[in-house]
Amino acid sequence: MVRISPDQVKKILLNAAAYIPQHPDIFFVNPGRDFSRIKKISLLDTLLFPMVAASDNVRTELLDFFGEDLPPSPSAMIQRRNQLKPAAFEELFHRFTSSVPVSKKFHGLRLFAIDGTRLNLPYNPNDQDTFVKDIKGRRGINQIHFNALYDILNDIFIDKVLQPVHEMNEKAAFSDFLHRYGTDQKVLFIADRGYASYNIFADAIKHHRLFLIRVPESFAMDICKSDDHWLVSDLEDIRVTVHVGRCMKRQNLQLKNYHCIPKKGHYDFIPPGSDAYDALHLRVVKFPISDNSYEYLVTNLEPHAYPLDTVKELYRIRWGIETAFRHLKYAGSMVHLHSIKKDLLLQEIYAKLTLYNFSSFIKTNVEDKVEKATEKYRYKVNHTQIQKICSRFLKGKVSDVMKLIRGLAVPVRPGRSFQRNLRRQSADTLAYR
Repeated sequence: MVRISPDQVKKILLNAAAYIPQHPDIFFVNPGRDFSRIKKISLLDTLLFPMVAASDNVRTELLDFFGEDLPPSPSAMIQRRNQLKPAAFEELFHRFTSSVPVSKKFHGLRLFAIDGTRLNLPYNPNDQDTFVKDIKGRRGINQIHFNALYDILNDIFIDKVLQPVHEMNEKAAFSDFLHRYGTDQKVLFIADRGYASYNIFADAIKHHRLFLIRVPESFAMDICKSDDHWLVSDLEDIRVTVHVGRCMKRQNLQLKNYHCIPKKGHYDFIPPGSDAYDALHLRVVKFPISDNSYEYLVTNLEPHAYPLDTVKELYRIRWGIETAFRHLKYAGSMVHLHSIKKDLLLQEIYAKLTLYNFSSFIKTNVEDKVEKATEKYRYKVNHTQIQKICSRFLKGKVSDVMKLIRGLAVPVRPGRSFQRNLRRQSADTLAYR
């Protein structure tokens, strides 16, 4: 594996940023006028500031970014950001992410996890697409649903789909990712039970994609509901053919394991009223996770290449995206928003994703020099602290990243579990405009 230094990762990011001014017609709001004059806030500053702005107000963040020698005003920064389209930050994210080589795979597969989380936005009751008021005595909250495509082993975000909370459709986001990535069978898409549907299974199979999706118990039992012996053992690994159609004609009902999609149900491959049907060849896995609870997985991985223990390990690895969300939102300050306008919010989302990947690339390329093992623990680098160091590295406040990272090793404690304390949060907004 070829290792690249933190300085090389930073150079790749700056090279990606240099692409933006070469195409003003695409990325500038007013081509020919925007960024045509030399000002205190350069184009590069405008791209980097939303990445590194943390949990303080805009004026303080500008002081930290530019130093004490007459930093620009918040108004000046907002005016600069208004000259850039969100597409500029999107292009920077994708161009940078695709420019850094990655090498970690599982049996030759890149593991892409798909999952979603809600992002809280500044309070705006006039935006009915994102406004939620369902708790008595509270004023409401604005939210969007953030669907992410995440490379688990290389710890980087590949893409995202944003949906207003009232238009949330995780299955549509899965299909979107499925069509854009994994053009060969060197990618495995792993998802939780919110993404399970026959339409997704058929979409993946017809486009020759590999998938591993957790399904609810009721979904798993309904796959072969006429079979009294279906999934009765504690440990199951069964291959089954499911027939999917749109009508209740006799010839369809005589098919084994036939499932009729309702007229308003979503199935892209057979029009409503047609008597055609699809045969989906699936593999269903069941295994215990405690005395009285089980996990159910549906996949198209071949049993001879991926036995049951391997499938269980693959789904366990999926948990990495949950940790990544925590690092992105809190260590990466995605919960601290400095904007109200939708275009500027999109800028911040792409900027925070870019910072996360920037930190991950540096972590991946230095971890073998930092991680160690003792008789009691294996130690790994602390991603939260690395993001904070990398933020200062981009600001020019830190030069020797390796020196600081070497002191950030923390022990790995496998098997620990904690009760999840769920609570509704408001946006920790620092909105200016």
